[in-house]
Amino acid sequence: MEQPVAGSTDRSRIRDAPTIAPYPECEDPILGRTGGTPIVEYGGDGPGRIYCKLEYENPTGSMKDRVALGMISSMRANGDIDGEGPVVEASSGNTGGAVALVCARLGLECEITFPEGTSGQKSGYMEAYGASTRPCPDVASGHEDYYHREAKRIAEKTGGTFLNQYENELNPQVHYEWTGEEVLEQLGGEVTHIVSPMGTGGTVSGIARRVKEEYPEVRVIGVDGEKSNIWTAFHGEEPVEYDVAVEGLGKSERLPTMWFEYIDDVRAVADEAAFERARAEARDGLLIGPSSAAALEVADEYSTDPEAVVLTMVCDNGDQYFDVLNGS
Repeated sequence: MEQPVAGSTDRSRIRDAPTIAPYPECEDPILGRTGGTPIVEYGGDGPGRIYCKLEYENPTGSMKDRVALGMISSMRANGDIDGEGPVVEASSGNTGGAVALVCARLGLECEITFPEGTSGQKSGYMEAYGASTRPCPDVASGHEDYYHREAKRIAEKTGGTFLNQYENELNPQVHYEWTGEEVLEQLGGEVTHIVSPMGTGGTVSGIARRVKEEYPEVRVIGVDGEKSNIWTAFHGEEPVEYDVAVEGLGKSERLPTMWFEYIDDVRAVADEAAFERARAEARDGLLIGPSSAAALEVADEYSTDPEAVVLTMVCDNGDQYFDVLNGS
């Protein structure tokens, strides 16, 4: 394959999305667009090749559409969601909008909790799809008013269902059965490294498990924030005080949705490095969120090997990050 010129950003070579049926099979004309996202060859500076899987091609512009559709479909099938109460989720980011869209299309009531201070862009996105929203005090996870705890209380009081993307292992399972399968269809044994941001860890965990079943030699790298405790937990180090400004990156502790046994390394990227990379990519025509920009920072390091074929998961676009991308 032709190598990109050093310093160039040739992203014109796009692989067709796989022709496999989406998981779960969905006849809805909107939800049926979930998945099957393209892979673009990214022209970096290294001699190796970097590909980007453009998850912002999903209906709400992020990979969280897969999680929302997959989890809700599975929970409806097993009776955990019966339509008698709302679907409830705690989310200050993309999952809230994705859950709101899926519920709107399936005729389900939806309520989302989030911490005060969440941008009006994020909460407005959820409300536009008809979700009820409830801002909660921006307090630590151990506090009674923490927004995750409030979501659980709402579900209990209303007879609804708390999806709980942070602890429900359907999250990585969806990516194991769906996203990981797509990666195999698109790149197969050609890929040497997979790099993905880590928030709940579901994406990288599910993909890693599926790909390693076929190609155990592929190295899978999670990307965390610098002041976060995914990388400390992975490397067996003492926790640090959590302080990450990049949305969708990092957690204060390891979650059940993080399957470390399938992940080869976790790397930490500083907030400002992620923001600067996102701004640089936007100026070059690739509008992505800062967590995806952090993943590209790490992917660059592995592409110094001329034999490397690095797949980077681009989790969302930059539509809801203009305050960051404009440098404010």
